[in-house]
Amino acid sequence: MANGVIELGEVTRETPVVVMTDRLVPRRALLVLLSIVLVATTAAAAPLPTLVRPVIVPARLGDTMFLDGRRMLLVSGSAALVSQVSHRVVRAYDLPGTRLLSTTTVTVSGGINQVVAAGDTMVVSYQVDASGTWATVAVAEGTEMTRWRRTARLIAVSEADGQALLGTDEAVYAIDLRSGATRWKLPRPPAGYIAETGWDSENYPRWLVLTDSGRLESRDPHTGALLASRTVAPGPGRANVWPVDDLVMADDGSPGFAAYRLPGLIPLWHTGADLSGIWMQAACGKLICTFRQQRGLTAIDPADGRELWENPDWAYAEPVGPYLLATRAERGVDDPGLWVIDPATGRPRGDFGRWEFLAATGDGRFYGKLDVPGAYLVHYGILDPRTLSVRLLGTAADVSNSCQAVAGQLICRLVDASVALWPLR
Repeated sequence: MANGVIELGEVTRETPVVVMTDRLVPRRALLVLLSIVLVATTAAAAPLPTLVRPVIVPARLGDTMFLDGRRMLLVSGSAALVSQVSHRVVRAYDLPGTRLLSTTTVTVSGGINQVVAAGDTMVVSYQVDASGTWATVAVAEGTEMTRWRRTARLIAVSEADGQALLGTDEAVYAIDLRSGATRWKLPRPPAGYIAETGWDSENYPRWLVLTDSGRLESRDPHTGALLASRTVAPGPGRANVWPVDDLVMADDGSPGFAAYRLPGLIPLWHTGADLSGIWMQAACGKLICTFRQQRGLTAIDPADGRELWENPDWAYAEPVGPYLLATRAERGVDDPGLWVIDPATGRPRGDFGRWEFLAATGDGRFYGKLDVPGAYLVHYGILDPRTLSVRLLGTAADVSNSCQAVAGQLICRLVDASVALWPLR
């Protein structure tokens, strides 16, 4: 996954940080019983949900949580703090065990938006001011020793390469994690751009795509080396070139778009589909999903560029197994929030009511949650798009409605700002 973040405001008083404990969240038996009717409408044959004892990691209001599948990183202080120098503490816990691994102090002058642990280095990205200036700092994990600091946006970190990929308006470049030395630099074309695409399991791009005055290039994001180049006409600009996973779709001078396979930029096909004013979604199962405001979703066959279908109902789609989970472009008060649609036709097969998607299970199903309005209760379970069924796993109490499913656990912030973890397996 991409990294997750959950943040709960800011508080002015100091609250002591205590050691991690394992406690029972107070039961809300009456609220559970009242919510059974709601759950039963989606899973009539399922057993009653049970309150499960979670593991608790202390946190305070204003602390921010980042998850990468292997670690949970808790950052002290408010994520909204901008243009103020502050010392922030990053506590790293392993997952799923929640063992405290390290405590790192980082000095920043803005609101932190990303934290990545790589080897023995903690890389932190923060916003310097409200105009959108970003900076990145690297600190030796478990210390307060700053290794380097750059006024640049953090794109990705490769632990295997020992480098961070940074970006500014002028260039994309790689920084050695330990020394801060620049390994390579790729200037941004004045009339084009550089985009990252094909993200791998380590959340690092597989390719960089550069456009400049009718020229397409693919670059290696680990070394900056040129992989392939191609001339297209007319000159592609920022609005008419789209990298999508291992494809690049570009305006080739005729109505429609031409597709090229990365990294070699091998010509594949041309589509006459109207793709003006759209954005394209990566990772849409076996389709290329394109979205246009007030026009909904248009599905393109990545094999030959054929427009398979267009449906104005859908605002977003997420692949799970052979199906797509979609949300409506316009929802009424009583409309379901999560639909299962047939990727071959774009038509709905059914819906899961107010259940929300959390993460795929890897076997065609997904973890989901159902919030009980006004009760700070969350039912969680495994949902099957094939059968439109729900298998209830349990109920979490005192939840502030901020949850993710990572490393086989449901991880939520509670109303007292602490972090609770429930097993999903």
